[in-house]
Amino acid sequence: MTQSVPSDDDLDTLVGYQLQMARLQLSEAAHTALAPYGISPAKVTALALVRAQPGLDQSALGRALSINRASAMKLVNLLEERGLVERRPGRNLRSHALHLTIEGEAQLRDMIGRLRASEAPLLATLSKAERETLLRLLHRLHAPLSSD
Repeated sequence: MTQSVPSDDDLDTLVGYQLQMARLQLSEAAHTALAPYGISPAKVTALALVRAQPGLDQSALGRALSINRASAMKLVNLLEERGLVERRPGRNLRSHALHLTIEGEAQLRDMIGRLRASEAPLLATLSKAERETLLRLLHRLHAPLSSD
């Protein structure tokens, strides 16, 4: 059977479609990897943001995650209940500075390790140089979005 050459109106030629297909596979693997923690990849992202910006307030965290204030509060409440983050006095009486706890730091390190292992099978067909190139290109694609 001969393989046809993709045409311009074929989904195979759309970068967004190909990224979405890869994201779906990676997302499924990530959810499975994080199941022992009972936490979603989005919550791991929140923990990583708090680690990267100690003292980040709840509103800034919500903006970074593109979620509303109520959702950010629920998220922080959950992470605090699990002993992963703590609220400390913020820059004013109405805000709290978020910090990872020692347990949060340890679990985040483990979670990222599990995420790295979960994506290895999908990336196994790429050489180390190709994986590095893919990461570099993806960083270039989303860099303009994260500078807002």
